[in-house]
Amino acid sequence: MTTKRNGGKASALNSGLAMAEHPIVLCMDADSRLEPQTIKSAVIHFRDRSVGAVAGNVKVVNRRNLWTRLQALEYIEGLNMARRAQGFLAAVNIVPGPIGIFRRDVLVSVGGYDRDTFAEDADITLKILTAGWKIRYEPRAVAWTEAPERLVDLIQQRYRWTRGILQALGKHRRTLLLPLPDLPLWLSLIQMGFESMVWPVMNVYGHLFFAYVAVAFGMSEMLLAWWTLLTLLDLVAALATVGMEEEQLSLVPYAFVYRFFFILLIDVVKLCSTLEEALDMRMTWGKLERVGRI
Repeated sequence: MTTKRNGGKASALNSGLAMAEHPIVLCMDADSRLEPQTIKSAVIHFRDRSVGAVAGNVKVVNRRNLWTRLQALEYIEGLNMARRAQGFLAAVNIVPGPIGIFRRDVLVSVGGYDRDTFAEDADITLKILTAGWKIRYEPRAVAWTEAPERLVDLIQQRYRWTRGILQALGKHRRTLLLPLPDLPLWLSLIQMGFESMVWPVMNVYGHLFFAYVAVAFGMSEMLLAWWTLLTLLDLVAALATVGMEEEQLSLVPYAFVYRFFFILLIDVVKLCSTLEEALDMRMTWGKLERVGRI
């Protein structure tokens, strides 16, 4: 058995990569658990010589309270649904940490994992896409992960994710200025930037604007209609995605608070993270408390 001094996740992954002897390597988090069919389902995609990596389907295992059940719905509706669309273009913009399968020579050729961001999974994905490789999504490659059970841990996690993604985008910003950019890569960068910076501003501003109009001009009926329409949209999306993945129908009712409570909270955290990244404020990894649900 080989041991090494703790140097962070990127360092650990690079050490494993250096010792790997086979052409396909699996990267996963220490607190993740794979379904039996996961690896077999994912490696099929490597028959296509242009595929450099495959992103798996991450699911929340500890569905024990409001926060973890909302995250379970978010992973199904908000993350995996987007990855299905990205997989259609073979341009998944983040291979998730709990389950990613790569060609070993691709990881080596792009220099492995860097330690200069707080989202090494987003950074390595953009490096692979920039090098011209395709990245597919495999919904049957399931990995169960432990989600934060406390609000403070959830905020800390999303704060780090957002700042890490912004750091990764900053490293690859010149790609957006190329005269003839690779379209899937360009779309991936645009989507990451939109979700990290543009959408949170629009969402928070939209909520404040409609609340102001309802109070200042007595148009509470319009506010109620707006809330009802978006909630119905979330219910339909939840039903579609939960059914598509044969998930628990008990997650669908959480769509009633998903948009106007959970997503709004996450977007406020993203706004604060973006502001602090723009001001280049110092941050550390922090420690996410795990309770050993896997």
